[in-house]
Amino acid sequence: MFLHLGNGVSVRTKDVIAIQSYALFQDGPGSALLAAGQADGKVINTLDLGSEGEGESIKSLILTTDKIYLSAISPLTLKRRSELAFHTIDTSDTTDRPDKTEMRDIAITDTE
Repeated sequence: MFLHLGNGVSVRTKDVIAIQSYALFQDGPGSALLAAGQADGKVINTLDLGSEGEGESIKSLILTTDKIYLSAISPLTLKRRSELAFHTIDTSDTTDRPDKTEMRDIAITDTE
């Protein structure tokens, strides 16, 4: 599955190591990681180039196995999207799924 980071950029969910607030990487030890990534050319900014107040609109930093992505989408939203991707994976095992009659009985029981 893929996780959309904004502006047409997506990454494979299995490659995502961490989704963090960009504010954690502006100062302190996180800034060294970001600076090293920029020096190595591994930082991908998903925002439009040349946008005004670019630093203020970056909300999240997504660390993957080989790159660092900056996104305007909040870390919480990205986390929810990644969880949704894992919960919507269709498996071939349907033995635990209730049939239509069971679903009807559940609905009737819940309303009583």
